[in-house]
Amino acid sequence: MEKAGYISAEMRRIFKNKYVLLSVCLALLVPLVYAMIMLSPKWGPYDNTDNLPVAVVNNDQGAISDGQRINIGESLIASLEENESLGWDFVSPEEAKSGMEKLEYYMTIEVPEDFSKKALTVLDDEPIKPELKYTQNEGLHFMAAQVTNKAAETLKTQLSTQITATYVENVVSQLKEVASGFTEAADGAKQINDGTGQLKDGSEQILDSLNEKSSDIGRLADGAKQLADGTRTMRESLISKQGDITRLANGSQELNIGTGTLLYNLQNKVNDIARLADGARQVNDGTGQLLSALNEKSSDINRLSTGSSQLAEGAGELHSGSTQLLKGAQQAKDGTAQLKSGLSEKVLPGSEQLAAGVQQAQAGVNETIESMQNLRAALEQLPNSVDGLEENVLYKLIMGQLNEGLKTVPQKQKDFQRLVDGANELRDGLKNELNPGVTALDNGLSRLVEGQQQLQNGASQLAQGSKEVAAGNQSVAAGWKELQTNVAKLHDGTKQVSDGNATVKSGWNELTNGAAQLHDGSSQIRDGNNAVESGWQELSSGATRLHDGSSQVSEGNQTVKAGWATLTDGVSQVDGGLEQLSDGSEELQAGLEGGAERTSSINPEEENIAMFAEPVVLDGEVINSFPFYRDANAPYILTLALYVGVLVMSFAVQYRKPVTMPPSATSWFTGKIAKLSMLATAQALIISLYTLFILKLDVQSGISFVLFSIMASLTFLMIVLFLVGLAGNIGRFLALAFVVLQLSTTGSALPVDMLPEGLRNLSVFLPFTYSINSYRNIITLGSTSEMWGNISVLFVYFAVFAILSFVVFKFKYRSLPERADFNNEEISESVH
Repeated sequence: MEKAGYISAEMRRIFKNKYVLLSVCLALLVPLVYAMIMLSPKWGPYDNTDNLPVAVVNNDQGAISDGQRINIGESLIASLEENESLGWDFVSPEEAKSGMEKLEYYMTIEVPEDFSKKALTVLDDEPIKPELKYTQNEGLHFMAAQVTNKAAETLKTQLSTQITATYVENVVSQLKEVASGFTEAADGAKQINDGTGQLKDGSEQILDSLNEKSSDIGRLADGAKQLADGTRTMRESLISKQGDITRLANGSQELNIGTGTLLYNLQNKVNDIARLADGARQVNDGTGQLLSALNEKSSDINRLSTGSSQLAEGAGELHSGSTQLLKGAQQAKDGTAQLKSGLSEKVLPGSEQLAAGVQQAQAGVNETIESMQNLRAALEQLPNSVDGLEENVLYKLIMGQLNEGLKTVPQKQKDFQRLVDGANELRDGLKNELNPGVTALDNGLSRLVEGQQQLQNGASQLAQGSKEVAAGNQSVAAGWKELQTNVAKLHDGTKQVSDGNATVKSGWNELTNGAAQLHDGSSQIRDGNNAVESGWQELSSGATRLHDGSSQVSEGNQTVKAGWATLTDGVSQVDGGLEQLSDGSEELQAGLEGGAERTSSINPEEENIAMFAEPVVLDGEVINSFPFYRDANAPYILTLALYVGVLVMSFAVQYRKPVTMPPSATSWFTGKIAKLSMLATAQALIISLYTLFILKLDVQSGISFVLFSIMASLTFLMIVLFLVGLAGNIGRFLALAFVVLQLSTTGSALPVDMLPEGLRNLSVFLPFTYSINSYRNIITLGSTSEMWGNISVLFVYFAVFAILSFVVFKFKYRSLPERADFNNEEISESVH
């Protein structure tokens, strides 16, 4: 059966059985059922939160602030009665407790008795924060718990705002009392300013007297200080130089020791210097020999370069000759092919015809000889009937020629037999020897052409290599010349080193003589410095005694000067302080009067208090918002619907069993793909068109929505086809487990970024992740680049599982029985 015929058979299988057709139609509607049930509702999870029963208990007893009664709990109840965000139920503590035990309430909120009282302690030394108590039954429903959590936070914010407003009102009322205090303080500041003015006049007179005598006290102290400084400088100079004098004496001692060591080392190294000069001379001799050897081999290097150039030319000629030889061998092979063709088509048939013709001629000749023998016998009997015939000349002539001819018959028969044998040998030789020989010659010439081709390639490589060798040898020749030049320079350098070392040897002898003289002079310096050190110590001792006396005089005068200056500064600071006190009291008076005026004018309105209580409001916008809650779940629902639809289709349509014996595994696989792709495309079209035109889902691009649905459906088809084709019902179970694995790891319930690290890493390898992201971009976000990135990954899944499915069909095809009843509903397990 041809491939196209088998594909048609696969298609007809759907319509052949009405039960199969009905099952296929029902399977096609599976994604539609998902869309009808899960995407049709337009209500959101927060549309009916006012039905959630929440018990509110107000136990607040209130408090008194500035003669006014405050009850924050009652204010809260009043605001909640106008708030329909939850199903508020205002009950007693007993009713709330009973309702929680009977699971009638999702949460209970309680305002304690001392709530208002604690709220008014904000200005106390130890303020106490009021507490809003709540009890939440999260076990009733997690989503309801999230909603009630948000409500509790809202109540906390509302109460905080209300308490802040109360604080502001209390502070404003207290500021009015502060205003009268400011007025009294301003009067006191005026009295302080008047007394400060009188004190400042007396301090100015004392300060003038101190400043007048301050210069005399300063000159006396400065003179004594200069005397002490001079004696101290002299003493410190003598003492500071004592170490230098000692180091000078020690240094002269070390100098003398060092010159002795120098002289000893110079004398010991004379022989080493001599050996260094001899070694430098030997190095110079060696470089001279190296230069001579290089010059001697220079001609060989030139010949090597010339020979490599000739080798390159010869290799080029070899390559040219091998090319001509290849052409000749190719022509010979073409001639041999013609010879073989002519031998097979013309010569061999001709030799067979020749052998057959010779054999026929031999049979004719034998018949002719037999006829001649019969004729001679008849002629020999003729004279018995005709008298005188024996004497007849014509008779005699005929009988003579006939007898002569019959005499040569045996020899002619042998010769003709040789002709027959030769014709047969010619035929057999052409057929058995010449024809195989020509074939062998043709094969040999083919190998000759191949070998000649290799020879040509080798000759080409040899020519190229010889060129490189020639270029390399030319480089060697150039390098040899450069080496000769450098060795010549090296030889000149070693000669200079040799000459220099000879000079060093001569100078070393002179240096040794000078070191001996230096050692004698250092001995004389050492003796003189020892005498200087002794006299310097005596001079330092006298300078110390002189400095002690002058220091005592200077310290007494400095004490007087410091005391006078301290007294002057103190009086000056008192005078400055009195001036600042006067200025400050004047400013204090003005400030207190201004403060009294401003605080008395503070009279905030309700808008100002509200601003204090809630200074910040949110002003924002939401982009890419969902018109309905279903739009947020649509990417996940559509992905799940298409995958489950393909999986359910595997129960209605055979994913593994062929309709008849396929001609090849490729035909079998192609037929299944064609049929299943048509059904998967139909599922995608049904759910996408229903979603667009019946549910009227708002998308960025309707065409992209339909095309991507088809792409996702085909990708899921390849995954399910591979699993079912490989393991049957076990594969279906794995396909279902694959769905369960992706329910919470591909961004359906939570964003991928909110998942644990392990699940985030796993989601990268799951196809639902990219299908959901693509639908999200097509429906809401409109990011084309992100959409195409996800589609590319899904295409990789499609290609990989298509290849794996083909491998499974290729393997299964080998175990298909040659004769099987493919029209039955099931097939043997060996096929499965």
